[in-house]
Amino acid sequence: MSFGAGLSALGALVAAVVLGLAACQTSGTVTAIATDEPGPGPASWLAKPEGDGPFPAVVLIHGCSGTERNTSHQTVWRGLNQHAGLLNENGYVTLIVDSFGPRRITDGCQTGGRYYPLQLSDAYAAFDHLASRPFVDPDRIGLVGLSLGGGTGIRVAARGYGRVSPGYGAVVAYYPYCDHIYRFDLPLLILIGAEDDWTPASLCQALAPRDPDRVELVVYPGAHHSFDLPMRGPYYVEGMNGRMHTVQGSPEARRDSQARMLAFFDRHLGQTR
Repeated sequence: MSFGAGLSALGALVAAVVLGLAACQTSGTVTAIATDEPGPGPASWLAKPEGDGPFPAVVLIHGCSGTERNTSHQTVWRGLNQHAGLLNENGYVTLIVDSFGPRRITDGCQTGGRYYPLQLSDAYAAFDHLASRPFVDPDRIGLVGLSLGGGTGIRVAARGYGRVSPGYGAVVAYYPYCDHIYRFDLPLLILIGAEDDWTPASLCQALAPRDPDRVELVVYPGAHHSFDLPMRGPYYVEGMNGRMHTVQGSPEARRDSQARMLAFFDRHLGQTR
């Protein structure tokens, strides 16, 4: 699907996003997630709409640089909170998960998919945590992953990787690396930039037709990796084997992607508005 396809149908929703989204939403309440692993587990931040619920919920998972919460610029952290804040405003509980910070992982961008199993484990621990909350509907929980987290999201949705029952109901993957996965158990929305030189859109364009009933793909012309984050750019980040990759924000693509994310979750987790 191209950037322009179906844009008119989303026009009103995009406008609502623009009007309702603050520059940086609050991060929510620090929440401990129980895991079966020894040592420190993930950190998380829970936020919910007003009221008793039960509400649908969304887990948000960072990319290879972590949440960047303790950096001076906090770019990823602010981006995650913008997504979470928008979801909260539209009736969703959110849980931002930090798999790297508590474990002091700093090499996520130089190690390819090494941390997929760790993030996958954290994703299901986060699901179980939300499903146990009285204000969450356990049958309506989705996941949003950015970059490395998007690849983790693909694995949550994939047949043979993910947990079908009890498990997530839908997945949104921002600029994931679309590798060898062929079939899916869950609805999957992939959002990626045509100019992404880190996780190529061409791989996702090859993946989507393998399971068209499950996979939706939106490719944004002119957009780079991390297009949804609150930054300008272009900036350059080192990946595997010393290769440098472009990251750059795109307000237009961010607004459209968020509108599509909301519409996708409304469709597959149940409308909240």
